[in-house]
Amino acid sequence: MRAYFDDSLERLVSVVCDQLGETALAEGVVLRDTTGRLAFFSADSLTPEAVAQLTTALEEALGAYARTDRLVADKTEYGVASLLTDTTLITFKVSGHLIRMIDRRLVGADWLRRPSEQASPPPRFVFSSIKGGVGRSTALSVVAADLAARGLKVLVVDLDIEAPGLGAILLDDSTLPEFGLLDALVENGLAPLDETFLADMIGPSPLAGNHGRIDVMPVLGRRSLSNPADVLAKIARAYAEDINEQGEAISVLDQICALIDRFSDPRRYDVILVDARAGLHETTAGALLGLGAEVFLFGLDEPQTYQGFKILLSHIARLNGGIQQSGWFNRLTIVQGKAPADSELRQQFVEGCQNLMLGLGLAADRMASVDQPDALSSFDDLEWNDDLPDQAVLPAEEPTYLEPIAVLDDSRYKSFNPQARRDLIEKSLYSSSYQPLLDKVIASLPVYLD
Repeated sequence: MRAYFDDSLERLVSVVCDQLGETALAEGVVLRDTTGRLAFFSADSLTPEAVAQLTTALEEALGAYARTDRLVADKTEYGVASLLTDTTLITFKVSGHLIRMIDRRLVGADWLRRPSEQASPPPRFVFSSIKGGVGRSTALSVVAADLAARGLKVLVVDLDIEAPGLGAILLDDSTLPEFGLLDALVENGLAPLDETFLADMIGPSPLAGNHGRIDVMPVLGRRSLSNPADVLAKIARAYAEDINEQGEAISVLDQICALIDRFSDPRRYDVILVDARAGLHETTAGALLGLGAEVFLFGLDEPQTYQGFKILLSHIARLNGGIQQSGWFNRLTIVQGKAPADSELRQQFVEGCQNLMLGLGLAADRMASVDQPDALSSFDDLEWNDDLPDQAVLPAEEPTYLEPIAVLDDSRYKSFNPQARRDLIEKSLYSSSYQPLLDKVIASLPVYLD
């Protein structure tokens, strides 16, 4: 039977286990090249007969997915020793067998990075979604306005390069900066960005009023909007790796992280809010994995949402220790956007997300304080505190928040234009829909605010 991408790795694992054993599989390295073809490099010395036998078996099992160049090699061959200790190795299980793999990619390499640990102050919040139209950017704008009304200094960064919106929402013609994020990703590949350029990337939002401050780093600055025919040409170059003076490639993730780090002075800003691009693009990896942020993952109660969540969370769970070591999963909050007022309908989304987490084996990570997590076969095993309806009390005493939060659907926010309607960013109006989200943000800040 012909091998396809989705079963090629499982076939390799089966053959190597049969020929060399499970220990040899776990200690060796599987290489998947940019075309998807596979090879196996052994950490032990192999006889020529063993190499030939394994090569023949893998060629038969993998078909077109068997590499034609060194399908099998051992540690004595040139270059294999460096592969066995490659820094990009990821470790995970396939059909119950542990493997170490190097996954060479032309695009999407940033998704192989382990999640960063929580960033130092000022705290960062990423607003993300698998698809657009879920109210993500509107929610970020409301949060920014609320924090500014409390007297905080807020930096808003738009990373949605191909569908930018925050600049138009939060800035006007008089406050639009000369450059935007798109310019930074293009220009830093040719020369370092100086302080003058960085200052010209930030525009103050008039929506902050006379309280705190909202500074905005839009995707498109004044120059891009004055030369719209050049925008697509810039986008074509924005995703390219930069090469530093040492000849090392700097990925889009590293470029974005370095840029935001340069603005992360707690004396300058109290909070940084980042609007990630919808979907699973390379720039989304930078926002979700590289910034050390609290992540709000927005979705609707629909099949596309659960399918996208499953793809994203399955991938992150596969990263070697990524969730456990970095605390990434504990910084994730799922948000039901445009949620119905009917609590029973909202409960469908809660149950859908809980079932997804349990199916992926992630619920135990969220409940890390439980002494015997295997004993919790379902969320029905939790005791619920009636005085705190959103809080579950686990047998090991520590409370763990399990449920997604909801942003209620409000027709007044369907065509969100706070420049024309300032009342949309007044607490008396937005609190009815956005209060749970605001409470979560405030609770995550270093100091509680009244």
